[in-house]
Amino acid sequence: MKKIYFVLLLTIFLGFVAGNKASGQPGCENCIAPWSCTTFTLTINCNGVDFPVEYTVCYFCWVTQSRVDAEITRIDGIPIGSNCYYAALQAAENWILEHGIELCGTLPCEIEVKTFRIYQPLCADEIRNPQTNTSMILLNNDCNWKCVSEWEWCWCSCDRTCKKPCCNRPNVMGCVHYELLGRYKETNQACPTFQESENITRCKEIETSCDR
Repeated sequence: MKKIYFVLLLTIFLGFVAGNKASGQPGCENCIAPWSCTTFTLTINCNGVDFPVEYTVCYFCWVTQSRVDAEITRIDGIPIGSNCYYAALQAAENWILEHGIELCGTLPCEIEVKTFRIYQPLCADEIRNPQTNTSMILLNNDCNWKCVSEWEWCWCSCDRTCKKPCCNRPNVMGCVHYELLGRYKETNQACPTFQESENITRCKEIETSCDR
């Protein structure tokens, strides 16, 4: 019993201190306190081509309930003219789930599970950079429609039943368990039409997991 209480206290403590602050980074201006901000870069394969993509994610670790909210606010580096937004969003979603401990602390599966809610933009500004032939997706509060995915999430030690194959690898003590509970759109409204300039499309419709 004492061991369980210790783990619970450790979990609450980690939930306070594990936030990865990245204020001042591109896109973090959209993260309003008490939300935190993190940035990261992933290599995305789309149509057989690898390219680096930078992300900004705002997130909030709830204290009153076992829940984490994470919103993708910036995606930078998608080749102009490609249809790689979906692949980039999927990669960001996987990163958030795999790195949930770094964001908000751990929670052992034998004690409880957290709910992760990940928000993907349905409408956002597309800003094109002709010099790099890439585009950036950036949150626009005038058309902030979202696709929401809900996940069951916890830390699974290898001496317990773990649904993921990571425990079959040598020198691995455990892994993050996550399972999709459902996806939904916050609204069925179409993206509003904004005037398009040479290198900017306001409120571009983005293909998300809700469309598949």
